[in-house]
Amino acid sequence: MGQNEDMARNTHPVVRDWSPEARIAMTTFGNETRNDIILYLLEHGPEPRGEIVANVDASDASVAKHLVFLEDAGIVGADVEPGRRHGRAPRYFVNPDRIRVLFEAHLHHLTTPKR
Repeated sequence: MGQNEDMARNTHPVVRDWSPEARIAMTTFGNETRNDIILYLLEHGPEPRGEIVANVDASDASVAKHLVFLEDAGIVGADVEPGRRHGRAPRYFVNPDRIRVLFEAHLHHLTTPKR
């Protein structure tokens, strides 16, 4: 066969199973725009999306996408339910308790030995 036949196929360590909360934390807090949105809302919220766009370095489409992710993750909430937003501008706010839960899950994942 070929020259690469003797090389190990897997050169990466085995990946530990991530809990859903730890995975959300990694995905959320590893993204600069999501962090900027969270920080802005913590300092100025509740705010409509237009104010968030005007104050973070991201396009309207990008902020909209990140707000959907953050809302689905429970990190951000809004004063208007998703199905009732037609013609209404929801004001977004941060759920600090959810952030704590996610950070704790991530910390637990990183510091708990796996067999």
